[in-house]
Amino acid sequence: MKMKIAVIGAGAMGTLFGGRLAMAGNDVTMVDVVPVVLETINRDGIELEDEAGMHKIPVRAKKAEEMEEEVDLAILFTKTLYSRSALESASKTFIGKNTYVLTLQNGLGNIELINEFVDLDKILVGVTNYASDVKGPGKISSKGAGYVRIYTANLGDTEVVHEVHEALMQAGFHAQITKDVYVAIWEKVGFNAAINATTAIVHAPCGAIGAVEEGRFLASKIAEETAMVGQAHGVDVKAEDIIHSLENTYVAHKDHYTSMAQDLKNKRKTEARFINGGIVAKAKEKGLDVPYTEAVYCLLRTIEDTYEMQGF
Repeated sequence: MKMKIAVIGAGAMGTLFGGRLAMAGNDVTMVDVVPVVLETINRDGIELEDEAGMHKIPVRAKKAEEMEEEVDLAILFTKTLYSRSALESASKTFIGKNTYVLTLQNGLGNIELINEFVDLDKILVGVTNYASDVKGPGKISSKGAGYVRIYTANLGDTEVVHEVHEALMQAGFHAQITKDVYVAIWEKVGFNAAINATTAIVHAPCGAIGAVEEGRFLASKIAEETAMVGQAHGVDVKAEDIIHSLENTYVAHKDHYTSMAQDLKNKRKTEARFINGGIVAKAKEKGLDVPYTEAVYCLLRTIEDTYEMQGF
């Protein structure tokens, strides 16, 4: 069954998923607010480079207010700090009572925010570790293996989650339905808090953290703190699983610059509030201390809130 899909956010990940789902025959519309992105995609389609070569994929691109009908599935791929405004616009046009919303976003708090606009039984959640780099408006490069893990936010098995899983598989993603989706979410949060934050601060690719003993030590401590907080909230997340993913990334994606590193380089706001900051907030709810995670979070916030004062 082919689906009518709106991908909200035509950045690196949104463009990857939108492009592949369109290649598989789904009716995909990219929803964004940046004029040059919308114009380029409508004129040239999505250009996706992967191991098989270069693909040019015809896809529509619109602003939310230009959407004319509800969709079966909306995939939220905006940065978390823009989710509220995106959902406010989407709920007025193409997210209706029969629309399911899937979030594969980084950080904590995404489900609670979506639930302000969509009933919990219409929310699908998950994580992905596919890498995607923007090469220009509507142009991305994505190489290397990855996975997508999804389930319902209320942990109830439904026909729709299987339909979405099938659509992702047909689009070439290694997709899994997992009832331990909240473990996967916390693992990803810990992974991002460790690798995205550290690479951003040192202005280096993933391999640089693994190349230095102190870098590996700091990343491991953040992983341990994340697991401790997740377990306090009833999620069976294990530090060793996060650290294993980090060790793989130091090698498999040694030259990859994380989105947070690219954000700091280009003096943009990051998702630190929802990743490292999300862990800090959840720790405080349980009266726990996470000194390594909090120190890195404070550094990130200081950097991104003082761009105009920096002399390099």
